[in-house]
Amino acid sequence: MRESFAQTVFDLWRIICQGGWVMGAIFAAGQVGWFLVLERWWAYRKLDGKAQAFWANAPGDVREIARYLEGRRRRGIFGSVAAAITISRAQGREAMIQRAREALHEGIPQLSSHLGTLAVLAGVAPLLGLTGTVAGIMQTFRVITLYGAGNPSMMAGGIAQALMVTEAGLVVAFPLLILHDHLQKRADAIEDDCVAGATRLIRLYSEAGATA
Repeated sequence: MRESFAQTVFDLWRIICQGGWVMGAIFAAGQVGWFLVLERWWAYRKLDGKAQAFWANAPGDVREIARYLEGRRRRGIFGSVAAAITISRAQGREAMIQRAREALHEGIPQLSSHLGTLAVLAGVAPLLGLTGTVAGIMQTFRVITLYGAGNPSMMAGGIAQALMVTEAGLVVAFPLLILHDHLQKRADAIEDDCVAGATRLIRLYSEAGATA
């Protein structure tokens, strides 16, 4: 087990050294990108479906819902929005809408955190691969200039570097692009869930106030 792991690390280091600094940059971009993917996945896992879960377990009476929210710790975006609506319910519908918007404006940007960086890394990886391609071709032409084109083995190093770095850039970029799109959709779904839950809560408080 240790020998196979050590061999894998050695092979990876050899590939990075063969590809030069461009391969190192692509490798670093891939590692950072996957770290951000895992961080966003864990964050969305804790936020996903909170409004739906609240309404599935909410008390039937409006006053019980208000007491439940007032005595509850504010967890997640919907928790903060629901608490802000509950605190301002005595001031009327417009006040609840205003407080809900303020809470959403504070919480929603957290959903898009690191997604921009992830998109940049996914876009940079193939560009770095293109840079490595150009560097490998230039190396091949330098060999041709010095030794001529009669020995293909001497030109193979530059061509291999160009193809290897290009492939590495594409291999890093494709998964990050797909995962960025998936994470963006999850962020949008969480936002829609919070807005729908807040709208339902405002309507419930408004109807209770009108009939009180």
